[in-house]
Amino acid sequence: MLKLEELGQRARTRIANVLTDHVNRCRSLTFIRLIEGDMAVISRDVHLHFFVRPLDQWSNERDSVAHQFQHVIMTQPFNFVFDLIQFIMRHSKCHPFLIDDMKKAFADSGLAYAIDDSGPPTIVPIATDAEGKSILSSLQELNDAGLEGSASHLRKSAECIHQRKWADSIRESIHAVESVTVKIAPNANGLNIALRSLERRIAFHPALKKAILSLYGYTSDEKGIRHALLDEDEARVDGDDAVFMLGACASFASYLWRKHLAKST
Repeated sequence: MLKLEELGQRARTRIANVLTDHVNRCRSLTFIRLIEGDMAVISRDVHLHFFVRPLDQWSNERDSVAHQFQHVIMTQPFNFVFDLIQFIMRHSKCHPFLIDDMKKAFADSGLAYAIDDSGPPTIVPIATDAEGKSILSSLQELNDAGLEGSASHLRKSAECIHQRKWADSIRESIHAVESVTVKIAPNANGLNIALRSLERRIAFHPALKKAILSLYGYTSDEKGIRHALLDEDEARVDGDDAVFMLGACASFASYLWRKHLAKST
């Protein structure tokens, strides 16, 4: 598996090939050099809203569209490439086949990233293959449970990691856990009280509760998070911290919901 922020030539080529293939599939039957249909709409919106370029400079000429995608993917920084891919995958006209092909390209390239499509398609950083499966499984579980608020925070956490906003990513991960606790204990102020409520209803070991509270930097008062580290102008956290918290919070959020459901049924 490649390292975080590493997007090698082989991976770039695979990703570019996916888009080129889908561009070629949408070529016009009347004018073979042009594209039409969904990919033409996507290309136009990429031009207008992603690159923010004048409309009269857009062309649906097939080679021009394919070249534009290829140039970005082969030459630009990894996070810009990911932003483009995510924009395309989240477009209302994006076909599920394109997302599936992109997921396979990521997996086959050994990237330290995976694509979650349980909600708005999101590129998620992973430290190991096992952790990737765990994060994607948690996102799917939260989405299936209707806990879109929690899943949305986790997706934002992943996006902040691409942008190297480590502290913001950690905040979003913690908010994902808070979002689940609100569902479990609507009247609780903070994770500590929510865990206490859960502890009274199900077998929830006090030592585990203490470890969780220590891990996430929660206090026992109603103010919730008190992570002074994240309030500094330059928080002393890095990418490894952010990726760890994303995985830990994703797992813990889905774990809390499973424990809640086990008692409710």
